[in-house]
Amino acid sequence: MTTCARDENAIKRFWSLESIGITPCKDEQEKTDYLAQYQQTSTEFTDDKYTAALPWKLDHDPLPTNYNITKKRTESTIRRLSQEPDMLKKYGENISEQERRGFIEKIDDVVQTSNAVHYIPHHPVRKESSTTPIRIVYDCSCKQSSGQPSLNDCLESTAPVLNELTSILIRFRLERYAVTKDIEKAFLHVGLQEKDRDVTRFLWLSDPSDPKSQLCTYRFKAVLFGATCSPFILNATILKHLELNKTNKAAEIIKRELYVDNILSSLEEKRDLLTYFRDAHDLMKCASMNLRLWSSNNSELKAIATREGVIDRDEVIKVLGMCWKPETDTMAYRHHKIPKLDSVTKRDILRYSSRIYDPLGLLSPVTVRAKLLLQQLWKDKFD
Repeated sequence: MTTCARDENAIKRFWSLESIGITPCKDEQEKTDYLAQYQQTSTEFTDDKYTAALPWKLDHDPLPTNYNITKKRTESTIRRLSQEPDMLKKYGENISEQERRGFIEKIDDVVQTSNAVHYIPHHPVRKESSTTPIRIVYDCSCKQSSGQPSLNDCLESTAPVLNELTSILIRFRLERYAVTKDIEKAFLHVGLQEKDRDVTRFLWLSDPSDPKSQLCTYRFKAVLFGATCSPFILNATILKHLELNKTNKAAEIIKRELYVDNILSSLEEKRDLLTYFRDAHDLMKCASMNLRLWSSNNSELKAIATREGVIDRDEVIKVLGMCWKPETDTMAYRHHKIPKLDSVTKRDILRYSSRIYDPLGLLSPVTVRAKLLLQQLWKDKFD
């Protein structure tokens, strides 16, 4: 007979393996704690709107003004846009609309302030969108010099608490009636606290119709799209609003089906679907957020959304990277043409096979062949 001492570590390892995916890991718990602390100390609801503070790193280096480099890059952007007058006009209209809606404000940069001051360059990005054909992107990673920090370097980059994308898509196909919508200009509907606004300054033409007019200074009154912490701030604010209004039946559905600013839902009964439309609209309106681009495979809901001016008129709706056709209630994949190449490298195979976005793995029986081919090429040691 042989004996051995009981291995306590072996038992611990066994239970650790058995609990994978069930118990929260330390990093997830820390992120949850930080989210709760931020919601309590850095967000508040005043005058029918949420305002939030930027989550600064405790030990960040002094933030430079970035004025000179921002001025040069803004002038470069204006010169490029001047070659396409329609684009320059649309760019100026976007900035004018943001000022009209209270997202930004024009300021006198000669006036002294005790707050930190920082300027951010910006440039256009074209989009395949019927609502926003051109988006203004603010470069919060711009550095005045290699030895100085950018705005993003000084801010916490905590990831937002997002629902699992595949679970959202599966639930979206679960019940009889499907419905999609998003939050209009979600980031801009979260106000920025006064003490942090001067680090979001940027420059633009005093007369947008004249590319040679003098530059004037604006600053953000809302959370800008481009800061590393913006997704976290938006996520923390929306989750706080849903928690404060959890008696509204739509709050639980939105919390479960929210992904950044997109919401995909499905309900079994038409009565519940129509009630959800009204409850969700009223719930988000309380936070000065508008749910728009509604679409559904239910004609009655589409008629209501059309009357209220929040309907998505596209025949094919983009849902988290996939395509949904409400009329036939079918999902599809975006078509990516793979050209016939004169010579094919391993990099080409990887590049074109990786373009196929398949969050549910439905195309795996086909796409796995490209992965097997790559595996074989590496085994055969091709250069």
